[in-house]
Amino acid sequence: MRAVRYTRTGGPEVLETVELPEPQPGPGEVAVDVTHAGVHFADVMFRRGQFPIDLPAVPGLQVAGTVAALGEGVTGLRVGQPVAAVPLGFGGHAERVVAGALTTVPLEGELAALAPATAAATAVNATTAVGTLRGAARITAGDRVLVTAASGALGTLLGQLARALGAALVVGAASTLERAERAVAAGGFDHGLPYGELARHTPDLTGGAGFDVVIDSVGGDLRGQVAPLLAVLGRHVVIGNAADHDLTLAANQVWYDSFTLAGYNLGGVAARRPDLFRAHLEEGLRLVADGTLRQEVEEIGWSDVARAHALLEERRGSGAYVLRVR
Repeated sequence: MRAVRYTRTGGPEVLETVELPEPQPGPGEVAVDVTHAGVHFADVMFRRGQFPIDLPAVPGLQVAGTVAALGEGVTGLRVGQPVAAVPLGFGGHAERVVAGALTTVPLEGELAALAPATAAATAVNATTAVGTLRGAARITAGDRVLVTAASGALGTLLGQLARALGAALVVGAASTLERAERAVAAGGFDHGLPYGELARHTPDLTGGAGFDVVIDSVGGDLRGQVAPLLAVLGRHVVIGNAADHDLTLAANQVWYDSFTLAGYNLGGVAARRPDLFRAHLEEGLRLVADGTLRQEVEEIGWSDVARAHALLEERRGSGAYVLRVR
């Protein structure tokens, strides 16, 4: 089968298209013949060596296609069935991938109208948006919400979902004014600001109270800059570290400043609470199917995967990139 692979970590140039044996499902697993595979920022982080991964590796964390084979003990799925899947061990940028049955959802019933490209583009980010806002942030009607990296694929979904869940104010922040304005244009955000303007405008936007929820996927120095923008009893929710640089936080600071530090990690939730992950995945896909969450999708060919990685890594991308496998 054809697949994208890298044998060493590094820049987008380490990606290559190769022929590999087809994987076979084990107990509790499903083999999926992939038609579309989303390119996610997690693919970038693992490819550049930010987190350990066995090499050689095939990227790809979200796919759509049809069930090719069922492993022992799998029920509720059938060969030939259209599905969206999240292969947590990666491998989705290939003509066939193996995923857990619990992370594979039939595109039938209320999901029947969901286009495979859209499902592959949004499966991970829609799941993360639901888990972050409903679970970690515990958003309530009337909350004032700040989303960092707002112009990215995940950021736009977070803004839309925060609005749908009743937030009174949703502000998107990005590295430049142009990207902040792009986030507003995508829907969900009341205002868009570059990071350097947040401290100046937050008092006016929030009536001096600060944000009830800050969604932080960037990390680095920005993590320290957004913490003082929280309201009393606000929730600082960490869902990523795109900057590849973390800060040390004294636990007493949470006490002194009366705020909550929370987080949502897709793999961590799936490992410890697969039932909860499944619920977030199903709800996320339903919200995409009914139009509550909307995502701009660009389909790409095999020769464009490295370009998509570069655009994501350099923050020049807009919307989501999906490899058209078949």
